[in-house]
Amino acid sequence: MKIGIWALLLLLLFTPMIVEFVFISGSLPTFQRLMPFWKNKLVTVILSDILFVESGALIALGALIAGAILYNAWAALDVRKVQFTEYIWNWRKMKEERESPAGLIIGLTILAVGIIYLVIAIVTSFGLIPVP
Repeated sequence: MKIGIWALLLLLLFTPMIVEFVFISGSLPTFQRLMPFWKNKLVTVILSDILFVESGALIALGALIAGAILYNAWAALDVRKVQFTEYIWNWRKMKEERESPAGLIIGLTILAVGIIYLVIAIVTSFGLIPVP
């Protein structure tokens, strides 16, 4: 059950990229009509631009979710008052006292998917991935 939920989350996160790779050639005139600066641009340029925007959004969202949950769930009250700042870097002590919240794992997963989007956007902009 737990693996099925993670697989569904990953499928939902990677679906926009798969859809864009499949349908980019058919929707090229629509994209060029919506954005005038994409007129007379190659399909790879448009696809890499879209992937860059999506990667930025996913990285920002993942960092916000993971950072907020990490701060709220793992940081001790003393750390919030900046009395014992070295405590937050003691991972063994933190692991003993606290469980890793599921929201942190989801935020880190979204962050990792955003980084994958970024890498694929860079590879696509160089033309290393063939676009139909």
